[in-house]
Amino acid sequence: MLMPTSSSGPSYTTVATAIMATTPPTSPLLIPTLFSKGLSIMNVAPKEKSGLAMASAMALHFFGYEFARGSNMALFTSTSLGFGASSGSYYPLAMTLVSPASMALLLVYGKQLDANGPRMALRNTTCLCIFMLAISGMAVSMMQYNTGWANIMFLSSWKLSQLVIWASFIFQNSYAHLLYAQQWSFLGSIFTPTQAGKYYSYIAGMSSISSMIAGASVSKLVGHVGLSGLLVMAAISLACTCILEDWAYSLSERYGFDPSIEMKKRSEQKTKVHQTQSSESDADALEQNSGNSLLSQVRNGIGLFRRVPTLGALFFEVLTFQSLSTILNTSMVTRLKDVVTNDAKRAAWTGNFYALVNGLSTIFQFLIMPRLSQRVEPKILWRLMPMLPLLCAVAQFFPTSVFTSKLAISSSSSALYLIAISFLTAKTVDYSMRNVLAEMAYVPLPFEARFKGKEVIAVFANRFGKSGMALILSGLHFSFSGSAWLPGLTLLVALGWFSSAVGLSNLIPSKEEAERLVAERNKSDDEISNRQSKKES
Repeated sequence: MLMPTSSSGPSYTTVATAIMATTPPTSPLLIPTLFSKGLSIMNVAPKEKSGLAMASAMALHFFGYEFARGSNMALFTSTSLGFGASSGSYYPLAMTLVSPASMALLLVYGKQLDANGPRMALRNTTCLCIFMLAISGMAVSMMQYNTGWANIMFLSSWKLSQLVIWASFIFQNSYAHLLYAQQWSFLGSIFTPTQAGKYYSYIAGMSSISSMIAGASVSKLVGHVGLSGLLVMAAISLACTCILEDWAYSLSERYGFDPSIEMKKRSEQKTKVHQTQSSESDADALEQNSGNSLLSQVRNGIGLFRRVPTLGALFFEVLTFQSLSTILNTSMVTRLKDVVTNDAKRAAWTGNFYALVNGLSTIFQFLIMPRLSQRVEPKILWRLMPMLPLLCAVAQFFPTSVFTSKLAISSSSSALYLIAISFLTAKTVDYSMRNVLAEMAYVPLPFEARFKGKEVIAVFANRFGKSGMALILSGLHFSFSGSAWLPGLTLLVALGWFSSAVGLSNLIPSKEEAERLVAERNKSDDEISNRQSKKES
């Protein structure tokens, strides 16, 4: 049966065809095969080849994420499908629910890691995200075509379209950290601190370039594929990501630098402990470490954070920064809805904003950070990093009229641009410096800290910081009229981030000490790898 088309969005056939493209007609090994041949010509070593494959997978992940972010933001604030004039009230509530969704994804990942190892955990969670994005795109396309379905009411107040967009928005704000934390964990396991200082800025720069290209192209693509088509394109991009990240793991297994070697070492140590215990104690230990229940995962997580104090410091640093980011983001979204009323133009504005963020970040990542990370101790950079966003928070105390007169813009747009500049500064620092420093901090830590503790921080602390601050903003919004309190809250949280960054810097080891810790870990892993090779032979 032929499917009808609609001017308001792509047809079912268009979306279905795009989703079918996520499964290439040729072998899925085509991408890594071509990739491998190109790197072989350049004589790239296996470890660097594996790292570049994972870095490319990460870049494609963020490439698609820009499409999902621009689409969901425009749909959420849409008058026809989303929440329209009520977006400012519903946005903080949606961000509050991101934390429970992120925790659910974290529990899924924890079970996958314990049962199948890091490679299968990454593959399965990526496939889950592909499925959810594709389904969201199809559902939005269907409701754009048939407004009768879109207007079906739930609980006497919510339309079906609002329910679908609500779920899609929450998932979009939950899945990115789930994937990129695993990708960075792989890189942190195969590179030494010296290599991390050399490569990490460029790896982050690749993601910034891909995000910048995707963000800048949203304004052009949205007219051709619609907002639902952008979600499908995000799913297609993730399908390519899945192929590359799986190939990176296959290279690590083939050449003997597989991160799961540490996991096997931990299993061997547990086996030895169990053999020396009584049967009753043995059963208790197995129950506590099984990871099959929420209680056991929480217990293990608390114990891990106690053993590795750096994780706790990273947790609070992430919490305070995401709180600051949420304040600025919520303010910008609310103001943008009032200034730019057209859905497509609002999606284009958001895409251009993040393209500018990623463009500036790319300059820092390729021209400044590689030199700083090799010449300056990381703990010094941690202390310098919050300075510029803190100055921007202080600048928001100045009257808006001063900002307006300097830039010669209308008073109706001045507040939007003032908030956008502050948010631009925070996100640029985040992408260009903060992410790189955080990943370098994980390199000398043990396996559980890099693969479990890091996921707790990346998924839970990131989202709890956003959700918690969104809940506070929602309460203040209903308790006080206007937003005169907002600059003071912004400055207070910026000071909190500065304090947590300084506290974390005191726990960051020197480059020499980090190299020693990684060398000891690699020596132990080599011994296990040799024993396994002897058993197989």
